[in-house]
Amino acid sequence: MARPQTNKVDYFPHPVRHGKKMSYLEKKYKNDGYATWLKILEELGNTDFHYLDLSDDVQLMFLSDRCLVSEEVLINIINDLIRLKEFDKNLWEKHRILFNEKFVESIKDAYKKRSNNCIDKNSLLLLLDSLGILKLSKSNRKPNLSKNNTPVNPQSKVEYSKVKESRETRALDFLKNKYPSRYETDFLIKYAKNIQNKTKFRDDFNDTVDQEELEYTDKILFARLGKYARNWIENQNKYKTQSTSSNDVDRFYKNIPSG
Repeated sequence: MARPQTNKVDYFPHPVRHGKKMSYLEKKYKNDGYATWLKILEELGNTDFHYLDLSDDVQLMFLSDRCLVSEEVLINIINDLIRLKEFDKNLWEKHRILFNEKFVESIKDAYKKRSNNCIDKNSLLLLLDSLGILKLSKSNRKPNLSKNNTPVNPQSKVEYSKVKESRETRALDFLKNKYPSRYETDFLIKYAKNIQNKTKFRDDFNDTVDQEELEYTDKILFARLGKYARNWIENQNKYKTQSTSSNDVDRFYKNIPSG
C-alpha cells in the first residue's frame, strides 16, 4: 500500500554557525531569542504547508507556551525577525501569517520522492485565498508552475482521494467527531453561543466547504470555520429566515465526549 503523502517534514537543516541576526536576538532576549527562533522553525516544519496562522488567539497562546515565553515577548521576537527579513512582512502585518521562504527552500529535498510539491509563496497565497484568509485579484489566481510544468498544488492526488472519501461526512460533523476537544474550545465556547440560527449556519458552512473543495484537515477546516463564524456573527441579521429551535442548539452540543 502506498505511503500517504504529507505536507510536513521530520527535520530541517540547522547550521552550526550563526550570523548577526542570531547574535542580535541572543543579546536582546538572551536564550529566549535563540530558543524561540528555533522552535518557530520546528513548528513550521511540523505544520501542514509550513506556515503558522497566529490570527487566532488560541494558536498564539499555544505557540507562546511551546516557546516558554509570554505572548508579548513572542510578538516582539517575531516583529524583530520581520525587521530582519526572516518572515514575509506583508503576510504578517495584514494577516498574522508566518511564512519563511528561506526555510521552505531549505526543506525542498524532503519532497523529491513525493508526488506532492513543497509549497511556495504563490501556492500559499492560493491556499489562503481558498480559506478566505486573504483575497487575491483574478490575475493572481493562476496556478504557479514548477519546472516540469506541473501546477504546484497544495493537495496531492492521494490527499484528494482522501478528501472525496471524507465528503461522506459533512465538514462540521467531521470536526466534531474527529477533534471533539478542539471543536468545543475553538468553536462551541468561542463562537456557537453567539450564533442565532445554528441550523442555517451549519448547513451554509458545510455547503461552503463543499463548494470551495477544501481539504479535510483540522488546520484548514478550523481556520475556515473560525473565519466563517466571525463573519456570520457580524452579519447574521441578514441571514435570519426562521427562529432557532432548542433542537437546533442541542444538535451542536450532543455527542461531545466528557473528560
